[in-house]
Amino acid sequence: MNPTEIYDALAEIAAKPFDPNEFPFAFAEATDAAKAAISKLRNGSTNKSDLPGGVLFNKKFHYAPALKGLTDVTLDQLRASKKTKASKPAILIASDGETIAAEHPASGDTLHCTFSELGDHFGFFLPAAGKERYRAVEENPVDVKATGKLARLYDALTKANPDWGSDERRHEMNQLMMRLIFCMFAEDVGIFPDNQFSRLLFTHAGDKGEEARETIIAAFNAMNLPKDKRGSLPAWTAELEYVNGGLFAGTIDAPRFDTISFRYLRDACDLDWREINPDIFGSMIQSVADPKQRSELGMHYTSVPNIMKVIGPLFLDDLDAEIHKAWDRAKALQQVLDRMSRIRVFDPACGSGNFLVVSYRELRARETRILQRLEELNGPGSMQMFSAIPISNFYGIEIADFAAETAKLALFIAEYQANASFAEVFGRRPAALPLKDAAHIRTGNSLRENWDEVCPPPAEGEEVFIAGNPPFLGSTYQSKEQKADLAFVFAEHIKSFAAFDFVAAWFFKASRYIRGYSARAALVSTNSICQGYSVAALWPHVLGSNLEIGFAHKDFKWRNNASANAAVICSIIGIRNQSKEPKRLFADNLESSADNINGYLVNAPTVAVEGTRNGLFGLPSMEYGNKPVEGGYLLFTAEEKDALLEQEPRTRDFFRPFMGSKEVVNGYRRYCLWITPQTLDEAKSIPAIASRIERVAEFRAGSTDAYVREKLLPLSYRFKQVFEAKSHSILVPSVTSERRPYLPVERVGADVIASNLNQVLYDAPEWCIALIASRLHLVWIATVCGKLKSDFRYSNTLGWNTFPVPKFSEDQLAELSASARRILKCRYSHFPKTIAELYDPDKMPDDLRAVHRENDDLLETMYIGRPFRNDTERLEKLFKLYAAKVKSQDKKGARA
Repeated sequence: MNPTEIYDALAEIAAKPFDPNEFPFAFAEATDAAKAAISKLRNGSTNKSDLPGGVLFNKKFHYAPALKGLTDVTLDQLRASKKTKASKPAILIASDGETIAAEHPASGDTLHCTFSELGDHFGFFLPAAGKERYRAVEENPVDVKATGKLARLYDALTKANPDWGSDERRHEMNQLMMRLIFCMFAEDVGIFPDNQFSRLLFTHAGDKGEEARETIIAAFNAMNLPKDKRGSLPAWTAELEYVNGGLFAGTIDAPRFDTISFRYLRDACDLDWREINPDIFGSMIQSVADPKQRSELGMHYTSVPNIMKVIGPLFLDDLDAEIHKAWDRAKALQQVLDRMSRIRVFDPACGSGNFLVVSYRELRARETRILQRLEELNGPGSMQMFSAIPISNFYGIEIADFAAETAKLALFIAEYQANASFAEVFGRRPAALPLKDAAHIRTGNSLRENWDEVCPPPAEGEEVFIAGNPPFLGSTYQSKEQKADLAFVFAEHIKSFAAFDFVAAWFFKASRYIRGYSARAALVSTNSICQGYSVAALWPHVLGSNLEIGFAHKDFKWRNNASANAAVICSIIGIRNQSKEPKRLFADNLESSADNINGYLVNAPTVAVEGTRNGLFGLPSMEYGNKPVEGGYLLFTAEEKDALLEQEPRTRDFFRPFMGSKEVVNGYRRYCLWITPQTLDEAKSIPAIASRIERVAEFRAGSTDAYVREKLLPLSYRFKQVFEAKSHSILVPSVTSERRPYLPVERVGADVIASNLNQVLYDAPEWCIALIASRLHLVWIATVCGKLKSDFRYSNTLGWNTFPVPKFSEDQLAELSASARRILKCRYSHFPKTIAELYDPDKMPDDLRAVHRENDDLLETMYIGRPFRNDTERLEKLFKLYAAKVKSQDKKGARA
């Protein structure tokens, strides 16, 4: 069930007489519990409540009926219940049929409302359905109610008129929905006389909607014409207002209404549209036209706090500083107003207009504050009559037609609401109709549109601010069309663009747009473009020699909706023409000033770390493990190995432990047949091994890789790569969970064969373990190597060979070796626990955490004489060392 359906189900419960015994089962059904689970709950087999008449539904809710007027007392009993404490349900709920008292035990948030308001507070009860609660939705249920009604209307119309659901008529259908929404909003807020549109519609459409199509077409045509030019239209349309603003321009048509779709239209008109939030509602109604999106209906939008992270540092904070500085000087405040009237905001991936709506609303709020202050300074009546910030200053590009239409409507609504707020303060407002101008929203592919044509570059005295949240898609998930779009943007400029995230193209186009103009850009991005390969490949082309990163929000979770997007790790990057203005870096909810922000979003010199086969800082060589390429015929589980040994004991001398990343981290046991040229004849004399070699040969002979067929086929007794240690190996898994506080590293004997899922130091000194197992090394790897999904991706050439270290003395290396041994010894004391178990951040043993902390302090003191304060300071030091090394090598190269 989606949130709208949950709202409807709870509202239906509230509309019926309260039955204290039946309520918990109806509530369970309304919050998406399975019928089988409700059946077990009803017969008592799963109900563990310890309160009279109570129902405890595992981790979903604990309910108890209350005596009249005693819901708070019953809620206290639910809190104190031993079963509540043991089961930890998401919701506690008590009711006497007149009032409801509820609580989220995890947060302590409480709700007190009448029983009839149960549906209106559906957002509070979403956790009982396993959905994350979002306050903005909860506090404004009309947005979700309206969206649900519109979704039903849309479905009913396309079912009754299949051609209206086709691609050919999709634009007309989207326009119809936008126009209906505007009319319903307009008659509820006073743009039209009260109920004017719906009264005329239902008067002339017939009892069952048989004339609804003709009525709507006539009404829309009338609203597109001044009243003195409606001679050919029905007389009743004379009442309707002239709207203009382009909302009713173009084709005007409507589908036929059947009884069901007409009923849904009436339901939608009956809603009170006055409280619609344009910044939220715009995104919600995108899902009306796409049933696939409705699983998150009412929960899928970009939150205002996240939008403010973009537009605040981009331009609002600067305006606030100007307003503060000018507060006591009328002339200076007027200059700020003049500046604001010439600001244009452009979202080149605008969706339903969230960024544009919030930007407009924030500018209008500041304008009102300045005008109030001017009245204080100059006296009443001395200020401008109306707002000087038109919605025509707002521009967008959106590929989805429905979303583009929604963005236009959302800005109309935002303008009306801002004018209403203006009237509350100053007692006057501009006439609502006819609409004078509209936002410039173009339906099209942003990566192929000419941005200069959509939003002309700023002229003298104007400013353009690009802001938005373009789509993130890694190369693996891009469609053919999207890959073609990337090629369209990058092919003439960057050769190695195929691995870029989709969002990179917006940064590149934004940089081309703002260069040399009074313009800036700030976009939300997956953090992948600020890590690993992308930094060296992309950012030199984005910034060039004359742009810079003016501000950035480092890695944070972008919470658009509920849990669906909770794992998306994002960055916000603001780019501008080079400036002496301060640079701002946000990380872990803290702001710091920066001398320079590089492509890794670190306050450090602008460098791009590139992989190298030779260690820059003299560290021992790290190689790949052995890549089998043998179809699995030389690899064995422990059980398979034991079975073969029992069948043929002579195979014992050919088995070696085989360790990939899972074996290192999770303690799995695997083995391989390890055959050398010297032992090949003996191995072939054992039929069980000879048959395995033959199967490897068959596998390689069928490969599509010419190297495998031609070079490896004669070597079918061995792996593709062959690396062996003389005394020991140090294994580092190539991919590891971001949750672990340290990178996994293991020391193994020379008998172990490492797979290519590890990076390996063969016979290297123990102090290398102290480096790899440090926090310092983890933050370097996380930054310069990037991630695979959300996991750390380890690279020998990009991470180890570039890792900046000072010149250690022999005594320091001995101390680091001793520290490495302490870490390993501590681990072994917890045997048989695996690395995965030991480095679970919630369960890491105190003694292991302590030896790691000692190792960090020891190593970091060798860098700066004390431990680093935080990861930001760690990275700043590492990048300075790296930049200095690169610079010194460049000088040596120049001298050579």
